[in-house]
Formats: sequence, structure tokens, C-alpha cells
Amino acid sequence: MNMMQMLRLGWIALILGVADSALAHSVWIEPANGQLVIRFAEPDGKFEKSPGYLDSLSTPVAFVWVTNTPVPIQAEKRSDHFLLAGASPTNLACAETSFTVRAGRKPNFYARWQSDGTVAAAPLLTLDLVPTGKPGEVRAYFRGQPLGGIKAKLRTPDEKEQDLTADSQGFLRFTSAQKGLHLLTLAHHRENLVGFHGGRPYEQNSHNASLTWSQP
Repeated sequence: MNMMQMLRLGWIALILGVADSALAHSVWIEPANGQLVIRFAEPDGKFEKSPGYLDSLSTPVAFVWVTNTPVPIQAEKRSDHFLLAGASPTNLACAETSFTVRAGRKPNFYARWQSDGTVAAAPLLTLDLVPTGKPGEVRAYFRGQPLGGIKAKLRTPDEKEQDLTADSQGFLRFTSAQKGLHLLTLAHHRENLVGFHGGRPYEQNSHNASLTWSQP
């Protein structure tokens, strides 16, 4: 193998490594300047931008929950986020998007913002993290059914993380007395399902969910 071939393989490996790291990201909703925005990043890393990997997400399908009815809203792409047009941090808001098919998998992302994480809610997304109404308790649902045994991660305002495991009924329980933004994520719930996305075939869906709330 000559030097040029070695360099070419090195660049390919680097590109594939960056793409794989993007698949390890989370998608979540958070307040910013009195509005709600969708972020794509590692929780402790830099936000993905456009032009860049933010462009690899499909345009999010988003809605706010008004008088027990989903009301569609626009997700407008900005330099480092999608703006949920017209949504207020007082709204319950949800969004779903997907990443470019990679290695036969279609990564799907579901995000829920609930300003008060202690208010009971119902599942609204294919993979959803739903507050039960009890402080420190969230229930995981997949396709409307409780998802037991799943692993999740809670990031608290002090930027520390807690690893959580749902019980057999899908309940995740945790303790945090801190004020401020909390982020709960559930990553890589795999589902064998053959299909195409953007002209690319896939054999498996990878479902990822987040719940964010501001604890008073």
C-alpha cells in the first residue's frame, strides 16, 4: 500500500469516526431567550451547527399540547438549533426527527419538553419519557406500552450524571433537589425493521428519547 492509499484510508476512517460520534448525540428541547429550541449534541459538548451535522437531521415534526390536543408548529433551522416557532417555555412541546441512515440503521430521535416535570402526562411519542406526577418518577413507553428494564441517563444542573434503569413496569426513579434544567435521555433502543429513508436501505431502527424540564 502506497502513501496516498494510506492517507485516503486515514481520511475515510476519520470521517466515519466523526459520523459515528454524531450518532451518539442526543436531541432535546430547551428554553432560550423566552422561546423553545431543539438542540443536537452531546449534553456536555458543543451544539452541532449548520452548515454541518445539524443538516443531517430531518426537519423536526413538532407540536405543542393545548387543551388536550396536539397543535403543529414549525421547526425553523438556525445556526445551532431549530427554533420552535411560537412555542413558549410554559408549553408542553414535543418533536421527532431522524438522522441519515448509517451502517444499516435509521436513528430516530424523540424529544419532550415539560416545564414542570412533576405534572402527570400521557405518552405522545413512539419512544417517550413521561412524568407520572410524582417527584423523581418518569415512565418509559415504546409504541404506547411501558418499556421495562431500559437504561437511561439523568443530567442535573450541576452537570453531573446519574445512570438509571427502569423497573419491569418502565418506571425510572431518581433524586434531585437542584433547581434548573434537567435532561433525561434514553439511547439506542433497537427495533428490527426493514425500510428505506432518503433512498438508503436500513434493517434496524435505533430509537432515542429525551425529556427536559426546569425544576423550580
